[in-house]
Amino acid sequence: MELEVLKDIGLTEGEIRAYTSLLELGKSTAGKIIEKSKISPSKIYDVLNRLIEKGLVSYMIEGKVKHFKAAQPDNIIYYIKRKEEDLKNNKNEFMKILPELKSKEKEGHKEFNAEIFEGTRGLMTVFDMSYEECRKGDVIYAFGYPPYASLQYNEYWKEFHRKCDKKGIFRKVIYDYETWHIKKREKRRLSQHRIMPKGIKTPTWVYIFMDKVANIIITPEQKVCFLIQNKEVAESYVHYFEILWKNAKPAKTS
Repeated sequence: MELEVLKDIGLTEGEIRAYTSLLELGKSTAGKIIEKSKISPSKIYDVLNRLIEKGLVSYMIEGKVKHFKAAQPDNIIYYIKRKEEDLKNNKNEFMKILPELKSKEKEGHKEFNAEIFEGTRGLMTVFDMSYEECRKGDVIYAFGYPPYASLQYNEYWKEFHRKCDKKGIFRKVIYDYETWHIKKREKRRLSQHRIMPKGIKTPTWVYIFMDKVANIIITPEQKVCFLIQNKEVAESYVHYFEILWKNAKPAKTS
């Protein structure tokens, strides 16, 4: 049985073993659960207590002996809903202290002007950052977009561009020739696209927004972003972009 999804919703391996053992055993004492789940006797009560707190295990006392029983698997749905509600409440509380955190960030701004982000989630963090920081009328610049990224993040970019159009953020993108022609391109309201001459490939994907420049390497084996925050550097990259833009060919969308 594939139970990795239970880890994703917040259960530990021990909790999963104890819960599934109880499902098979029915009402049972800790000793039988230990035997079935192979959980250490020193840890079993801690594991069971956590499951009780999550609403996934109940207990009763019969003749001074505590018996445990697994809640129906449907109860996991209620557990997930409670977690979602907790996350919503946590987000609301976090938003209250966000201005204070931002003010602290500004105090140490000059000390931290370069970061490295790795993996798919790391890259999306940078792209989400560009959406959050840019305001109506701002422009995001990009060039050197590789074919692999275009295919890998296709669904993400559809939603990203939709949100940018709604917020009023402009995008100017210079595609490698191969990348542009790898799939059908849709017209985007606030996006402008141009294409590098055929045969020219850029070694890295450069993504510029506000006072930040992201140099991105993305292949099936490696996904890494070097993010530099510096106004002068960002402005110099925009100047470089405009030179490339003048020499690139206009792209036609369907």
